Amino acid sequence: MLKNKKNIKKRKKYKENQDNSKLPAVIKKNNKIVAIEKYDERYNKRVSFNDMVFVFIICAIIGWLIETAFVFLQFGKITSRGMTYGPYCSIYGFGGLILYLFFHNIKPTKSNIPFTFISTAFVMGGFELVSGLLLKHLLGIEMWNYDKEFLPILHYTSVPVMIGWGILATVYVFFVQPILLKFISLIPKSITKRLAIIILIIYIADLSFSTLNIYTNPEILFKLVNPQF
Repeated sequence: MLKNKKNIKKRKKYKENQDNSKLPAVIKKNNKIVAIEKYDERYNKRVSFNDMVFVFIICAIIGWLIETAFVFLQFGKITSRGMTYGPYCSIYGFGGLILYLFFHNIKPTKSNIPFTFISTAFVMGGFELVSGLLLKHLLGIEMWNYDKEFLPILHYTSVPVMIGWGILATVYVFFVQPILLKFISLIPKSITKRLAIIILIIYIADLSFSTLNIYTNPEILFKLVNPQF
């Protein structure tokens, strides 16, 4: 009986805390109220497995479309720009996933611009560097190299490129990501988890067969690195 009463009290307290967390935030300066921030559920959401899968696959598909269009405009030919059978570039998917994990709760305000720019520059610059090193040492290919650029860092990124990443990623986090998450939220909740699991299974299977195919057919990597041929 006592345990039940304690549990009821805990539930009430938790509910009160949840309700209070949705109240407007009062900002004080020198004991004076200078602003009141309204509660916005969009920037108080937790990371979810479903969102991670959807963000990854959507960004991967968008990346594939961008890469394919770029090669078509440059060389006048349509060629798949991903390492997988499906129409997606995994590196774009992982990039979008990283930005979601680190910046899904960031508010698009002027005060957050410096922090977002600096942090995304380092995060995405580091991601590009690690990706370049993994491609070089695991698959033996170089998709990019900045040794001839200004202030290169370990071949696969540079200071100007990191600055560019900071600008692009800030624009993405402030404007594109909220639209993307809003679009994902429109998926019926009754099928969200099942759909995410199906997409993940398909991608893992595709990645496995594609990796095996790349190891047995080196010309695939050659065409990927040299799309003009």
